[in-house]
Amino acid sequence: MPISIEFINLIIRKSTLEEKYKGRLEQFIKDVPNKSFREDDELVRYGCMNGNTLERFIDLILERGLEYKDKNTIDFVVINALSGATWDVDWLEYDLESCWKLG
Repeated sequence: MPISIEFINLIIRKSTLEEKYKGRLEQFIKDVPNKSFREDDELVRYGCMNGNTLERFIDLILERGLEYKDKNTIDFVVINALSGATWDVDWLEYDLESCWKLG
């Protein structure tokens, strides 16, 4: 089932949160600082309007256990609704309105 995307979106697999995130999915939901949380059976989305807000949230998720490896990360991906994914991951497909997990 697709998740709608708007403006700037951070997408994470639920399985990654369950494996790596301190407090798992339940804590991630609490950590989302606005009402942008969306989910389907396999993915979650955090959305924001600007890069500064996104950077602060990425700092938090890195503190909680996810990894960023200079645009080679597979723990999460950032999708800008206008320009697309900031880097490619092999577990996600998207269009201008939504994203969904491959496989």
